[in-house]
Amino acid sequence: MTDSLRVIIEGLRLKNFRGFENVSLMMSDLTFLIGRNGAGKSSLLDAMDLLREAVSDSLENALDRRGGLQKVQTVQPGRGKKRVAMGMALVLRIVLPGPRVVRVLYGFEIKATGIRHSWHIHECLISSSASTFERRNGSFHAFGKTDVSPPSGNLVLPLVARSDSLWEMVLDAIRNIRAYELSPAHMATAPEIGERSTLDRDGANAGDVLKVLEGSKNHKWIVERLGIITEGITGVRSEALLGRRVLRFIQKSNKGEAHFDAGQVSQGTLRSLGVLLALKQKPNPSIVLIDEIENSVHPSALSVLLDAALSVSDGTRVLLTSHSPEVLSHPSVTGDRVRVVQWRDGSSRIFHLSPETQRSVNGIDTVGWMLRSNALWTEPTAEDFEGDLFALKINSDEG
Repeated sequence: MTDSLRVIIEGLRLKNFRGFENVSLMMSDLTFLIGRNGAGKSSLLDAMDLLREAVSDSLENALDRRGGLQKVQTVQPGRGKKRVAMGMALVLRIVLPGPRVVRVLYGFEIKATGIRHSWHIHECLISSSASTFERRNGSFHAFGKTDVSPPSGNLVLPLVARSDSLWEMVLDAIRNIRAYELSPAHMATAPEIGERSTLDRDGANAGDVLKVLEGSKNHKWIVERLGIITEGITGVRSEALLGRRVLRFIQKSNKGEAHFDAGQVSQGTLRSLGVLLALKQKPNPSIVLIDEIENSVHPSALSVLLDAALSVSDGTRVLLTSHSPEVLSHPSVTGDRVRVVQWRDGSSRIFHLSPETQRSVNGIDTVGWMLRSNALWTEPTAEDFEGDLFALKINSDEG
């Protein structure tokens, strides 16, 4: 994608997904999700990953990996535990040459019919241009396109995307969402050699991803930052051993140069490598979401990872979840970049910091300090969408 053409994921809407009955998460270039354990931060990342899986593989498989639709739907209280339609949608901004800006909303609602793997599906792509479609179960409506039969139980966007350049851009952006719960234990194994250049959710294929980057500017960028995080590291490379991919770390000291495999370095070093690979993998992600970036990483090294996240956020959106005062004291954590996830009145909600709190954030009174002091005041009203999940406001200068 050229510099003059960008697809930017601006927001996520959820309807009856796990603990979220109605939520609208609007994102900035670098967004920090904070909240107590169990508030719903990880569910937001999983919703993004479900969207990616649904258009990359199939909706059925994406749901089955999570135990089925009934496991991700909000359950209404009362007799019978009535289940309602679950929906999710992305708000995107497409910057075209000119410059010309097109606003797009894509999403779907799904409800069980009572028959196994049979659902009512309402799927929409709404835009400020003429490129719009609506699918209701087996019917499909789009101007000039009448010969489409939506696949039963799956989404239609992957089927029709090639017939419209805007639809294809939306599909590519969703397929390039990357959500991470990095596992140093999985990264320390020596997996079979694979062909994927994109990092798995747990980071287990880090060696394959690193192999693609070796010798590039991105590889040098990763090694430089890893050397600051773990003193003495001057290199990391990927090697093949008996059909398996092995990570090798090179570390220099006054005693000379030593080589270590992934099982011999710290969890913090492996996790840091995973974060850096997530940010610099190819093809470029549309957005990178990393759960609890501080896990296993020494507080003094966190600033390197946060500087790295900030440096790529001009071209790749980044969302980080955290409840670490050290992370939230970094200069990149400004009041307007923070979203607070809270469990209130039986559901998960998202709040912006109050204007007064946002204005108070500075080099001394950081968000991290306010978190320690229990002084993070939020707006009184949660962020949600009004009415229809698929409603999209169009400005007069868009389209």
